[in-house]
Amino acid sequence: MKQGSDSNVASTLNPESMISSSWLEAIFMTTKVGSSVFIDAPLEKVFSRIAQHDICNDWLEFVSSARYTSREKTGVGVSAHHWGQVMGRKMEWDGRVIGWAENDSIVWQAISGTPEAMRMKAVNRVEKEENGTRYSLEVEYVPPYSILGRIMDPIMIKRKIQKMVQHSTQNLKRILEQ
Repeated sequence: MKQGSDSNVASTLNPESMISSSWLEAIFMTTKVGSSVFIDAPLEKVFSRIAQHDICNDWLEFVSSARYTSREKTGVGVSAHHWGQVMGRKMEWDGRVIGWAENDSIVWQAISGTPEAMRMKAVNRVEKEENGTRYSLEVEYVPPYSILGRIMDPIMIKRKIQKMVQHSTQNLKRILEQ
């Protein structure tokens, strides 16, 4: 048998090669939901408020309370412990800032609990727009429970998280425009 034909036999007998890569991607694909709102407030004020993570529970709908677990309160590496409720389920998790650009963006990544298992990440962005600020919140996650989670995601999970993200951006707007 020639060497070239050995690789053909190996690929046809390899179970992973028999599964469509698009099918595998569909199971482990990241879901992104987001919301954007114009806030009639200076960019620095909006950024300052989203950076105060220990008081985010008054606008982030899925966070009941949060406390810093790091000495630092700003910048990459900041960490916090959270309590909250997602889809009627009480959860506790730790998060860490993995991206920080002053007056531009803050990226939080879950590092424990169910949100960590879902590889949950929240991207907060501010951008000057006319006489105010455009605030955007995007939440990324991998649905839990393998194939069942992928089936439930568009039916239930994604819709619920989308509503929570939209309510959160509207809550922030209300607070900052008071």
